[in-house]
Amino acid sequence: MLPLPFRTMATIARSSLKVGLIPADGIGREVIPTAKIAIEAVGSDIPPPQFVNLLAGFELFTRTGEALPEETVDALKNECDCALFGSVSSPSRKVVGYSSPIVALRKKLDLYANVRPVFTVSAAPEEPAKVDMVVVRENTECLYIKQEEQTMSERGKEARATRLITEYASSRIGRMAFELALQRPRKNLTIIHKSNVLSITDGLFRESVRALHTKEPRYQEVTVTEQLVDSAVYRFVFPNFSFL
Repeated sequence: MLPLPFRTMATIARSSLKVGLIPADGIGREVIPTAKIAIEAVGSDIPPPQFVNLLAGFELFTRTGEALPEETVDALKNECDCALFGSVSSPSRKVVGYSSPIVALRKKLDLYANVRPVFTVSAAPEEPAKVDMVVVRENTECLYIKQEEQTMSERGKEARATRLITEYASSRIGRMAFELALQRPRKNLTIIHKSNVLSITDGLFRESVRALHTKEPRYQEVTVTEQLVDSAVYRFVFPNFSFL
């Protein structure tokens, strides 16, 4: 069960909870049925769940020519309160007509925030969690805009991908991170970036998030630090790591 900051009052107050189930490909067909059992076992801590089985994935594309049917998108928009997505077996090579359904869902539903709470569960409730953090990642920009091209030059084939970072999206994801930080005991927020190399794009991201800290009086309760992504990943796996 997630801590209360991740169980919104709107969800708790519902009389029922309609969950879209999208197993899609591969291991998704194992984990989604198991997740359904786990949700049903939660009991009175959540509204009584109802489930809607939905289709998506590469295997579906090979059979029907569609990786993300409009029926699935419509059900998620109009019927479901939330959804569980399993796994997509997107090929490493280009397949004409195919596009990742998970990336398409992010765009169609504006699922801009990838929020990953990570914490250890101890056998002794009074023992503090050894790991307790939330990773918040912007989900719709950067390389996810999928603008690529391949050209020819005197050196042969050249491939380019456009990386998009906007002040709007950076501020929006930053605001969500600050709101989550305000609900946590330590009220710490670490901006993870690669501005030492990508000084314009990642520079805009870090500047946009820092601007929120300066402009919003509420957010000044939060301690803000920065880490280069290389260092941050190292600290994730280092014993007793801390960003402060």
